[in-house]
Amino acid sequence: MGVILELVLALLWLWALYGLLSAAFALGFRVGGFFDLSVGASFLVGAYASWALARAAPLFVAVGGGVLLAALGAVALGRWLVAPLAVRLPPLALFVATLAVLYMVQALAAITFGEGALVLRSGPAPVFDLGPVNVTDIQLAFGAATAAALIGVSIWLRVSRWGRFARAVADDRGLAALFVVPVQGTILRCYAVGGALAGLAGAFFVADRAIDPSQALTVLLAAMAAAVLGGESINAAIVGALVLAGLETSLGFFLPGNWRTTVAFGVLLAVLVARGGGLAQVVRRRI
Repeated sequence: MGVILELVLALLWLWALYGLLSAAFALGFRVGGFFDLSVGASFLVGAYASWALARAAPLFVAVGGGVLLAALGAVALGRWLVAPLAVRLPPLALFVATLAVLYMVQALAAITFGEGALVLRSGPAPVFDLGPVNVTDIQLAFGAATAAALIGVSIWLRVSRWGRFARAVADDRGLAALFVVPVQGTILRCYAVGGALAGLAGAFFVADRAIDPSQALTVLLAAMAAAVLGGESINAAIVGALVLAGLETSLGFFLPGNWRTTVAFGVLLAVLVARGGGLAQVVRRRI
């Protein structure tokens, strides 16, 4: 029983990480119209900003500050880099531009903080007993914050004015502009939301585990795979994140790390070959 609970907790932790990043990636892809790798940069900003702020502030204040800085950085990137380039560059060139941004942020993180792994809090963490397993305060907070963030984004997209604008832009940007939808303002708000989701993932990653600059691309590729597996909408991306997290967690009991990831992505490839639109076939206008 204890092993099963540990497996479930590991699955939920990985699902929370992949869910936040895949939702951020899916939102940027649906509204921006290209594979935006700056989500990985927001992940690093959230992680390293939280680590730096924790030197002088309480833990959860530092996490909140890291999330805020990640959101502000995403908006700045969208306004002063992506938006001007989107006017004259095709999606492939935009993808390369955001890849360059990700590598630059990784290099800056390595120069500023070093290439070694950093952890936000050292020493034993407060632990809560759940029967035969133990859960730290960070893990509980991560789960609660992830659930609140993803549910909040889903509600925002469905009921708020700017959420409806985002769905309109995702469906047809030109038609949305004809109906006087503020396209650029909508995209920037989506950048803020996506940056906050990725920053939240990074902040809790460094709080519960350890971060180094190279990890952003690793977790981002997994999130991209989850988003494509789900079918590119935000809700479907979260489902894809659950499937990927389940595969990696369950295979971890039978295979070493490299083989576990290889087999998990092999299963994803088989699903995409058999069902090109992902696990959830979604209408294009839904995000």
